[in-house]
Amino acid sequence: MASHTSTAAVQRSPITIVAGFVGAFVVASLAVQMVRTMSATQPGSTAAQSSAVEPVVAHQATLWQTLGQR
Repeated sequence: MASHTSTAAVQRSPITIVAGFVGAFVVASLAVQMVRTMSATQPGSTAAQSSAVEPVVAHQATLWQTLGQR
């Protein structure tokens, strides 16, 4: 009994390949952000405590005020 196999070579455009890699990068970076956000919101994690930063005021008078207080 003979079996017939056929192979087909698919020519993909370089733009299609690049778009696939860019799409995979975007999905992977979103997944990393989601995992970091989920681990930061769990109780008892140190990431949630370290993310509490003071607001930055970028007005010139406020910046010079801290220098004058020293």
